[in-house]
Amino acid sequence: MKRFYTPSLDRGLLDAEQSHHCVQVMRQAVGDLFSVFDGHGAEAKARIIEIARDQVRFQILAKASTPQTTHPVWLAQALTKPKSMDLIFQKATELGVSEIIPLQSDHSVSQVDEEKAEAKVDKWRKLTIEAAKQCGQNWLPVVHPPIAPRDFVTGIPRGAVKLIASLQNEARPLKTALREHLQGLKSGVPIVIMIGPEGDFTAAEIGQARAAGFAPVSLGKIILRAETAAFFVLSAISYELME
Repeated sequence: MKRFYTPSLDRGLLDAEQSHHCVQVMRQAVGDLFSVFDGHGAEAKARIIEIARDQVRFQILAKASTPQTTHPVWLAQALTKPKSMDLIFQKATELGVSEIIPLQSDHSVSQVDEEKAEAKVDKWRKLTIEAAKQCGQNWLPVVHPPIAPRDFVTGIPRGAVKLIASLQNEARPLKTALREHLQGLKSGVPIVIMIGPEGDFTAAEIGQARAAGFAPVSLGKIILRAETAAFFVLSAISYELME
């Protein structure tokens, strides 16, 4: 069954972009059935009742909801090259991340100008919607504007599990750190993981994160590309949280 997104199921409308995809790309017509979700856990089986120039109107036939994850996962990812950053947003959505925070590290190959930040965030949000449509994910991550690591580490909720992928010798294995932190963790407490760019964070950025309570964790002996590190960590967290 075809699947589309709308921020409000109750309105019974797809916006212009989703309507175009529904009618012009997927060739849906009045009377056809599809699935629609709102990005906040709700999903419905629906029937198209009207097709106008810029919108598709639908009738909800059955509705269901997906509960939010017990422990929201925040991915604070240092900016990488545009294509790999786009891939990170897609795969992080598939893996159920709750929030994605792009970090403008001094070592990031790509930087986002303040003037272009809004357009970039809009593009990333659209990527998360398309990823959620394809994989059946009913929760969309919150996509934040790029921020400097030093500013990010000071704004984490109290009590959150704070981890930073690290190449330092004293970094503990990710598996050990996760199992230690997750034991007895109260529902709703976020797990925050920082992933550096190619070449890792600067020494100053690592120091600022550690001063803010981030624990360095090792991802193994092999040095992973930034996007591979993100997928590895998120998969490991998903495994540990799996019920």
